[in-house]
Amino acid sequence: MIREAVAQRLAAHLPAVDARITPQRIHVHRATPLASGRLPAILIYAQQERIEEQPHADPGLRYRKLDVAVDIVAGGATAADDVDTLAQAVEAILDQDETLGRLVEGTRLLRIEIDQDGEGETPVLAARLTFEVSYWTKPIEEEGRLPLHVLYSWVPKIGIPHEPDYVPLTDPPPTP
Repeated sequence: MIREAVAQRLAAHLPAVDARITPQRIHVHRATPLASGRLPAILIYAQQERIEEQPHADPGLRYRKLDVAVDIVAGGATAADDVDTLAQAVEAILDQDETLGRLVEGTRLLRIEIDQDGEGETPVLAARLTFEVSYWTKPIEEEGRLPLHVLYSWVPKIGIPHEPDYVPLTDPPPTP
């Protein structure tokens, strides 16, 4: 659900930055064959998730930090410029809505890694932007439902003291 939310935001805004970035070039997994005619492309996938200890939390309430990678792959003579431009745009787009439409508590950029392959006829350059996504989950015990659901709340009513203020993501958001 989180990776799909990232993909939706990028698909909504990246075509204005680079018209070649259509939804068909944004992939929510890493194992996607990329031919030179399908570049630049964006790959979005989870790397790891940590459960942060919350000593005063309800035993079932879990604070999670998921590392989500956004790989930007480009090829050809303009690969470096394409990657730079798209990396700046991805960072700005995800900074603009750090809760991913109230899906998560927050999103922040952790690091950027750059790799290039100059072995073939066409240079290929890739940048990996790793974002840390923080959110809360709590087991539910109703039959026929998944064992976890995602909860959200608004600043400043976040954290253990405000647990009653959290609502399941599946509930419609309150109207302002």
